[in-house]
Amino acid sequence: MRVAFVYPTKIKKDSFFGFVLPSMALERLAAAVEDIAECELFDARFENKLMDEIVRFDPAVVCVNVKTTLYSKQSYDAADSIKKRIPGAVIVLGGLHATSCPEEALAHGDFVITGEGENSLREFILGVPKEKIGGLAYKSGGKITVNQKIEPPACMDSLKPPARHLRKPGYIYSAAGLIKMDLLETSRGCTHFCSFCSPASVYPSKYRTHSAEYVIEEIKTLAADGVKYCMLTDDHFGGDSGRVEKICDSIIASGIKIAFFCFIRPFAGNMDLKKKMVKAGFVMLSYGAESPDPAQLARYNKGFGESAGFIKKVNAEWLAAGACYVGNSFVFGDADDDKEVIASLGAFARGLDPTYIEPLYSQPFPATRYRETLKERGLLIEERGWDYFTEGRLLIRHPQLSEDELKKLRARMWVDFFSPRKATGVFRVPLYFYRTLEIPLRSVLKYMKACDYSVFGCILEDKFYKDLYYDMIDDYFGRAMKEFEPRELDMTENFDAFTDMLKLVPLKRLLENHDIVINVADDKKSIAASLCLKIRGGKILIARAAPKDQRPRSGRGRGIERTDFYAPMFLLKPAMAGASVLSRNLAVILLIIYNALFSNFFLKLSKALLKKLLTHLSF
Repeated sequence: MRVAFVYPTKIKKDSFFGFVLPSMALERLAAAVEDIAECELFDARFENKLMDEIVRFDPAVVCVNVKTTLYSKQSYDAADSIKKRIPGAVIVLGGLHATSCPEEALAHGDFVITGEGENSLREFILGVPKEKIGGLAYKSGGKITVNQKIEPPACMDSLKPPARHLRKPGYIYSAAGLIKMDLLETSRGCTHFCSFCSPASVYPSKYRTHSAEYVIEEIKTLAADGVKYCMLTDDHFGGDSGRVEKICDSIIASGIKIAFFCFIRPFAGNMDLKKKMVKAGFVMLSYGAESPDPAQLARYNKGFGESAGFIKKVNAEWLAAGACYVGNSFVFGDADDDKEVIASLGAFARGLDPTYIEPLYSQPFPATRYRETLKERGLLIEERGWDYFTEGRLLIRHPQLSEDELKKLRARMWVDFFSPRKATGVFRVPLYFYRTLEIPLRSVLKYMKACDYSVFGCILEDKFYKDLYYDMIDDYFGRAMKEFEPRELDMTENFDAFTDMLKLVPLKRLLENHDIVINVADDKKSIAASLCLKIRGGKILIARAAPKDQRPRSGRGRGIERTDFYAPMFLLKPAMAGASVLSRNLAVILLIIYNALFSNFFLKLSKALLKKLLTHLSF
C-alpha cells in the first residue's frame, strides 16, 4: 500500500525569522508505518507542482497535516484538490486543529485521526475495524462518530524516530536559507494547563518524555547531518530536571555544537542546571510572562501569582548563566485587560529585562477552556474565520479599545521595549553563531538582515504594522528616548565584540582616541538623539545613546578627536523600514553620500589614515 504524507502549507520566506522547518508530525507518522507501507513525503514549500507529484505517486491513502488553525483552510483546500485528482484515494486528516475540530475536518476528508496518531494510523493501515481504532473520526449512516482517544504512551521511546530519510534532496530546512535547521521532539504535553493553551486541550496535564538516551541519539543524528540550529517542539522541555541534566551531560561529553531553541516553563533557582543547559547549547529560551495583572494570571491559570518579581528573577538568572536569547511572551487584548495595563506593557516588559518579547493578541483557539468562557460571555468575534488566527489580529471584543487603538498600542509596546541597550542585546545570538558554532560571517550577517524587521514586532507572514513603521521611528526618537532610564541608554555590552566579528579591528585602530558620534537629525534638522562611541586603544570602551537634551559634548583630553556622522530622518526611515530590500539599500548608500558631503566623518577618517601612513613611513 502506498501512503502519501502531505504538508500542504506554503509560508512566506521572510516569516518567523526566516525559519523553514520540517513537519515533525508527518515524519513521525511515516516512521510508524513505513515497515508496512510504501511511504513518500510531499512538502508544498518545495514542490512547484504538488498535485502532479502526488498523482504520480498514486497513493491509496493520503495523510494531510491540519496542525495550525491559521493555515487550516490551506490544508482543507489541498485535501479537496487531492480528492478531485485521485478520487479513489482515502484522505486522512490529522494534527492539532483537526483534533480540535474533527467534524469540520471530516467535510474535507474520509477520516480524521484525533490526538497522537502514530498507533492509530498504524492500525488504520493494517485494516483494524474503524470502530476499534482510538481517536478515529468518521462518517457512518449520515452521522459522525469520534472514537475515544487512546491513552498516549507513558514513555515515548516506544515511538520510532522521525523518518527524516524521506525528505527529498530539494527539501532544505534552514534559517533564511543560510543556517541548517531541524526539529527535535523530546517530550509531549506539559506539567501545567493554561486555559488558552491549544496543545494542552488534547491531553490535559499529561506530560511524557523520551529518555535522555533516546534524545542524545537523535542529537547525534542531527549533528552528523550538519545541523547547527535546532528548535525543540516540546511545549515544556524542562518538566523533568533530572532528565534535562542527563541530556546536557551527554551533549557536553560528546562535544556537539548545536544551538537549541526551547520553550520552557519559568523556574527560579537551580543555577547549576541553567549553566549546564547553556553550556550544552540550550542558549535560546522562551516562556510566558503573560500579564502584569495578577488577576489575569489567575484567569489564565498560569501557576504563578505575579510576574513582576518572579519573571524578572528568572530572566536575570538565565542571562547570568550565559543564555543569548531570553524571550517573554505576553497575552494582551483580552476583554478584562485594562487599557492602562495594555498601554504600559512595553515598559513593564523592558523592566523584566528579557532580550526579546512576544506580545500576542488573545487567541481563543478551538477546544480551549478560554474559548468556551469567551463564547459564554458573547465576546468572540465569530465572524472572523480560522484564517484570521494569528498573534497580530484581534479576535475578541474589547470594551474599551477599538482594533485600530489596539494595533497602535501593540506597536508602542515594541517602541517602549527596544531601548538602545535592548537593541544591542540582539548581538548575543550572531556572536554565538559566529564564535561557538563557527558559522561563516557572511551567513551570520545575511541571517541578521533577514531578521531585521523583528524590531518592529513583525516576524509573521503579514507585516501588520508596515503602515506604522515611520510613525514608530518618530515615536522612538521623539518620545521614548527621553523616557529610557540611564541604564537602558548604555549600549557598551558586546558592542566591541560585535565590531570585532565584523572585522572592523583595523578601522578601530585607525580611529583610536576618537569619539565617534552618530547623530539622528529630525525633520526640523535638529539633533533628536545621538550615539557616542569612545574608541581607545583600538577598542570601543563606551557606547552610549543619548536623547536630544543629553547629547555628548565635544571630545576632551589630549589627543582626543570627535568625528560626527549624521543620519537625517528622511534617509534613516527608508534605510530601516523601506518597502523593499532595494529601497533600504539605496537609502544606506545615500546616507554614506550625505556624510561625504555634509559631515566631517570622511575628512577625519582620511586624516587618521594619513597620520597612520606617515607614522609608518617614518620608520
